Amino acid sequence: MLIAKITESDFFGGEPQYIDDDARYNTRGVMTDGEGNIAMMKIEDSKYYKLPGGSIEITETPDKAFLREVTEETGYPAELLGYLGWIEEHKFKRKFCMVSHCYVAKKVSDKCDTAMLEHSQERLGYKIEWMPYDEAVSRLKALSEQCKEYQMSFVLKREQLILEKAKEYIVKYERRKSIGKRRRRRKPRK
Repeated sequence: MLIAKITESDFFGGEPQYIDDDARYNTRGVMTDGEGNIAMMKIEDSKYYKLPGGSIEITETPDKAFLREVTEETGYPAELLGYLGWIEEHKFKRKFCMVSHCYVAKKVSDKCDTAMLEHSQERLGYKIEWMPYDEAVSRLKALSEQCKEYQMSFVLKREQLILEKAKEYIVKYERRKSIGKRRRRRKPRK
């Protein structure tokens, strides 16, 4: 299900313009630690944050790519909780559309391996920071309000949309989990 289409008009006004012929596919999402925090990737060479994720290799499905990317960027293994949908970023100035498949995952171990960042990520100083959901939302919103960079405007908008959708998913997931626990605790009737 489509979460949103982001266009230059979201930042600069005017009529939305869409790119139909050059799409690139990646995967993004929220990884929780099970204690109310989410993994954010701090870009040390700037003031920005982003969610874990990246490109889908030709032999991968989007969900497998997301789990690989989360583990590579954070160093933590994760399990998939669910699929949120996709976001299209129509970058008319750059002449391509980025399609991001979006997921929610949970860290499955406190054992952190060394993150296996790409050269460009190492150069930019990517570093994981765990923070409460509301703090992540407020940081991204504040950064978005002052952002003047073309590419980062799209990133920040995309990440905010993913966080909104993830919050809905996590609330439903926790509710289902809680109901399941209560049902298992009930004594059978005689």
